[in-house]
Amino acid sequence: MRLLYVTDGRIDAYLLKALKEAGHMVEAIDQPIDAVEAASASEHQAIILDWSSAPLAAIAALAAAAGALILVIVPAADEAFRTAVLLAGADACFVRPVAFMELEARLDALARLIQRRRAAPGGVEMLEAERAVRLAGRVIALSPREFRVMAYLAQHAGEVVGLDRLQQQAWGEDAEPRLDLVRACVARLRRKLETGGGAEALRAVAGHGYVLQT
Repeated sequence: MRLLYVTDGRIDAYLLKALKEAGHMVEAIDQPIDAVEAASASEHQAIILDWSSAPLAAIAALAAAAGALILVIVPAADEAFRTAVLLAGADACFVRPVAFMELEARLDALARLIQRRRAAPGGVEMLEAERAVRLAGRVIALSPREFRVMAYLAQHAGEVVGLDRLQQQAWGEDAEPRLDLVRACVARLRRKLETGGGAEALRAVAGHGYVLQT
């Protein structure tokens, strides 16, 4: 998943390392004032707020600005505070010390719940937990990179998406420009969709990119 990690103190290097090793793409910022702008500028699937104080106003602002999952980590929280966090717009609240396995499992569970309820236009359903798509009742397994490409195309179904945008989403913003790798990845993805009965689901637009048909 593409994650935004926001803290109002010291960045938790261990947590960031664990998230990256688990296969997530993580952007980290230590200036809470920039959180809403960062969340609005990029498309993150989840935002982790690691704050030392009650971030209720920030949660509400982020929930309004970004269509991402919001997970909150705080040093301490009683039942009333955890309830307030959830009512403000968060999807989960953790109290330090955080067990990474539990955080990762909750992140996966939330994403799984959303993806199972979200069918992309064109009859393609994204299955986050299985890293697959369901097309015409058939589940098609994808590689991690193919899934990231497909997920981004599904988010922008009906819109022509350029190769540079796909590379940024699937390879990361710092990756060396290799549009040939993007084309090869999309070609494999199209073949898999065609095999699953979606021959017209993903179409190339010469000189511009690709579009997932609505």
